[in-house]
Amino acid sequence: MENRLEAFLEVIPELKEILQDDIAVAVADTKKFIYYRDGDSINLPIKVGQGLNPEEPLYKSIKEGKVLSVIVPKELFGVSFKGISYPIKDSSGNIIGGVAIGKSLNKQFKVEEVAENIFSSLQQTSASIEEVATDSQRLSSSMNSIVNATQKTEEKIKETDTILNLITSVSSQSNLLALNAAIEAARAGEAGRGFSVVAGEMRKLSQMSSESSKKVSQLLLEMRNSIDEVIKEISNTNMIAESQAAATEEITATLEEITSNSKELVDMSKVVW
Repeated sequence: MENRLEAFLEVIPELKEILQDDIAVAVADTKKFIYYRDGDSINLPIKVGQGLNPEEPLYKSIKEGKVLSVIVPKELFGVSFKGISYPIKDSSGNIIGGVAIGKSLNKQFKVEEVAENIFSSLQQTSASIEEVATDSQRLSSSMNSIVNATQKTEEKIKETDTILNLITSVSSQSNLLALNAAIEAARAGEAGRGFSVVAGEMRKLSQMSSESSKKVSQLLLEMRNSIDEVIKEISNTNMIAESQAAATEEITATLEEITSNSKELVDMSKVVW
């Protein structure tokens, strides 16, 4: 029995260096502690030669001959750790003692906290990106509506060309009639004086109609050019909006994958060895 426990005592002191972790280790025979070493942050009220407490997991592990595991809350010893107790048997299978290892959970809790913060941040970012994507799609839809409305306006302006052509034609015909009337009035002499006045007024009306038609035509041409520029700019903006919508969809898909991975990280960080 002595040789078996002594073998453990030779290996146990090196366990911390092997594991490179914050652990406390205790070894006991069936009645008392024969070895104890604090961890970096785990300091337990255990002394060599101290008797085992029937309520302690190590005592129960030795008595029951099985491995026991327990999570010790921070409130008891100032640090949260996981304790695992193993029974030690001799070559005949008889229980001759036990070893208890306490592993600090500080790092795990920090990893868990960081993982949860990352997960939460990614969720918020994903929500924001989805809002941007939705807004981009709405902007693209609005731009399409504006383009359609502007194109309809341009078509209406084009329809006025027919009316202007008609006005120009009427003006030309009125001018021609006025000219013919003036000629006939001149032939009639004194008798055609009243008719001559009417012919003059018709000529003035024809000239005014012609000038107004030209001005309106010029204004409509400028409006059409302006509308063409507006359509061009709106089309460019629409292309940018569509490109943004596509880009945000790709970003959203990537963030969803990252969020899923971070959720796995959160779940893994909660698994205590």
